[in-house]
Amino acid sequence: MKNKVATIKEIAKQLNISPSSVSRALHDHPSIGLRTKMRVQELAQQLNYEPNKIAIFFKQRKTFAIGVVLPNLKEQFFSNAISGIEDVAIKNKYNVFIGQSHDDVEREMQIITAMKEQRVDGIIISLAKHTKNYDHLTALSKYDIPVVFFDRVPPLKNVNRVYYNMIEGTKQALEFLIGKGHRRIGVINGPDEMKSSKERTDAYKEVMIKQRLKIDMSLVVSTDLSAESTRLAFDELLSAIRNHAVAGVQSEP
Repeated sequence: MKNKVATIKEIAKQLNISPSSVSRALHDHPSIGLRTKMRVQELAQQLNYEPNKIAIFFKQRKTFAIGVVLPNLKEQFFSNAISGIEDVAIKNKYNVFIGQSHDDVEREMQIITAMKEQRVDGIIISLAKHTKNYDHLTALSKYDIPVVFFDRVPPLKNVNRVYYNMIEGTKQALEFLIGKGHRRIGVINGPDEMKSSKERTDAYKEVMIKQRLKIDMSLVVSTDLSAESTRLAFDELLSAIRNHAVAGVQSEP
């Protein structure tokens, strides 16, 4: 017996009470007296009793697990996001399963399928930058698995999402710089296919037109969000600024 995992039935048999009473005692149900609770919990500890997760799932329809899918943990934003998600999950007695898409759509779909098969209670996801079809996510509603999109969200109606207002944020940043006397303002944007990149560009144009400033698209450069691509985009922006400065000097009388 020592090598076997203790069950509720075994505890009930040893204490000569019903399995349902043992279950309620282990869950601190108010219908069970204090003396019985103490006897059950003491014996459960002696027998190294562990709850049957599968049985709990079938009874409560919960696995107390949340899936989180994000592009890359190397990005500080996403590593900070995971820390926050885990803090809240653990506080509420949930486990977190993490998957990285590395901005690969097929990999994202594979991770979602695996999490669905594990019957997670919900999924939090920041989309891969090339994701255009969302069927693998909307189909989760058939399994009663809710989805919350964050940061990179789809252009769909009636979905749960938490994201930064790119348009308003870009406008505020530009207006701040213009208020400080700056007139030629560069932008390092994300991939063209991302919704947030278009929003950032549109906001840039809107503010520049509103302020009656020249729109110079050579000062709007793109990155695929990798470290190397971002460095190259920064160099491209600096080069455009230097070239403009040289041209300005040469054109002076």
